Parts: sequence; C-alpha cells; structure tokens
Amino acid sequence: MEIKHWTASWVQQNKPLVEKEADRVTFKARKLANTLRRDVSSLPYVDAAFLLTQEPSRVQRLAGLTERGVRFFTLKNWQELTRLTEPRVLSDADITRIARLLAPHTSVRLDTVIPRLARYVNLQLQTPREERFRRVFRASHATRRDHVLLYLFDLSATDEADAEVRARREFEALWRFQRYPWAPRILDSFQPVPAYAGEMFFFTVVDPSAPSLAERAADPEWQLIHRILFARNCIRALRELHSADGILHRNLTPHTILVRYDHSPIFTGFHLARIPGEQTIADFPAQGASHGPTIAPEIREHGLAAATPQSDIYALCASLLGLLDGDTNTTAIQAATFLKQGLAETPSERIPS
Repeated sequence: MEIKHWTASWVQQNKPLVEKEADRVTFKARKLANTLRRDVSSLPYVDAAFLLTQEPSRVQRLAGLTERGVRFFTLKNWQELTRLTEPRVLSDADITRIARLLAPHTSVRLDTVIPRLARYVNLQLQTPREERFRRVFRASHATRRDHVLLYLFDLSATDEADAEVRARREFEALWRFQRYPWAPRILDSFQPVPAYAGEMFFFTVVDPSAPSLAERAADPEWQLIHRILFARNCIRALRELHSADGILHRNLTPHTILVRYDHSPIFTGFHLARIPGEQTIADFPAQGASHGPTIAPEIREHGLAAATPQSDIYALCASLLGLLDGDTNTTAIQAATFLKQGLAETPSERIPS
C-alpha cells in the first residue's frame, strides 16, 4: 500500500506520473511477495493499492478505480483496503515471522531524521522539528560535494486546498531576485521528491555559510563602523526588493537576515513573501517571543494581508537596532535615532527605505 496525498484533479493532470507510481508500487508488491513467500509459503496474493488521504469529497470520483492494475482507496473505504472483516488467512506465527522479515528493511524513522534525499546526503535539520510542512536542511551533494540549503515541502502535513501554491512561494520569490547579490543563489529548481510526486517537493540554494544577524550582533569584535555599513547595505537591499514587481518580504527578522564577510546582507525566509497575482497568506503564524518586536503593528492587528512596504521597513529597522544596543558612541546614537524613525506606529510616518 502506498499512501498518497493526491487529489482527483492532480491525478487527472499528471497521468504519466501516476502510471509510473503505479508501476513502481506493483513492482514493490511483487518483490515483497517473492521475498516473504520463501519463508511463509501460505502467503496469499499480495496486490498493490493507493490510499488517498485527501478529504473524501476531493477524491471521491477515484474511489474504486484502478490505474495499471492498482486500485485507489479513500478514507471512506479504508476498511475494504485492510480486509479486516474477511476470514483470517495467516496464523499468529506467520504474522510474527513476516514482521521479523520486514523489520530490517524498515526505512521509516520516528524521529523524523532524513539522512538522504534525492542526490543529497548528510541532511541536518535547521528548522524546528515541529514544523512539518516546510523544513530546511543543510546538506551536501553525494558526488559533487556541493554544500547547499535544501528546502523540503510536505503537502501531506496540511489540509490546505492550494498547498502546492504555498510551497512554491519561496522558490518563486527567490527566482525573481536572482540578479541581486542579497538573494541566495538557486541550485536546484522546485521539483517533486523522487517517488513522492504530488506529495513532497524540494529546491536547493547554495549554502551561504553566513551567520545570522542575531549571531553576528553578539560578536564584540564586530566594529561599529562595519555595523553601520551593514545597516546601510540592508536599507539599500530592501529598496531593491520593493522595486521588484511589488514583492513584499513580510518576514524580516534577525534570524532571516544573514551577514556576509563583506558586511553585506543576504535575505532569507521568503516563504511568507507576497507575490503580486498569487494567493496571499491571511494568517500570521506564531514567530516566538524573539521575533515579536520586529512585527509591524498593522500585521499584529490584521495579519499578513495588511502588510505594505512600510511593514518591511518596520521589521528591518527593528532588526537592525539590535546592532547598536547599549552603544553610547555618538555615531551609534545618531544611527539608532535614524532607525527608530522606521518604528512609527502609523505606517505613513515611517522613514522611506
């Protein structure tokens, strides 16, 4: 049995991929049956099936249909798939023997660790474990040894109707910004994870190997002149971002802004970006206490849909102020005073970027 997060419309639009998946699960079923039958001669015929996890209303017309001999089941007729009501054909000893035969080949990891994905190995999770829809890993290419950040999207972790549109958002934003030095460089484009078409997608960017603003600001060796230079470069970068097709970042924090060796920024965290002409994200997810001060008042009150360029200005200025905390130098005080103009409660009163 293969669990799929497909919808009926996706199956209809991607018939070659569905046929390929059907052939693959049929091959697995045959291989499994041949392996087990060497030790359990009473094993009955092992057929292949797809269990669709979407709401029954979105897959109802697929229920009972087959693709290259593989039948579709939904959450409404899962009992028919498991055949729990049919007469028993295996003894307890047979079941125990089968479980022991299968256990060494089990690939599911309950701790959600993913050691390898597509062509990449040594995956190290960078996002909180409880985040399942979007996960970011540091990884390296199995042969070229390129170091990358791998962005993995699991559509089965959400019930959203347009989950793939949301998953594509970060890649689409980054793709539009590739001509700018403050955008991470894309290596692999947005694509399905092998063997998980329609369910899991990924893309990669070159690992910038740069610390976050939060980390760099805590370094006492980072001189004031370089801190101010970095702040100036961030403001210029935000001006360029806003001039590109009306895109808004909506997620600038000391953790999504990275610091290059030359005191220039790299903006990350584009999964909340607003791209003109695409569906917006109405609800603002919890960001944690450490990010709270960077969220503009209008977003706190009305959600992401209320974001404007001035909201990004607020977030950037709030993030940059941490560079100057506690510095009594006259230049630092002047720079902090300038940045505080971007924190006005009324968006129209904030300094322009």
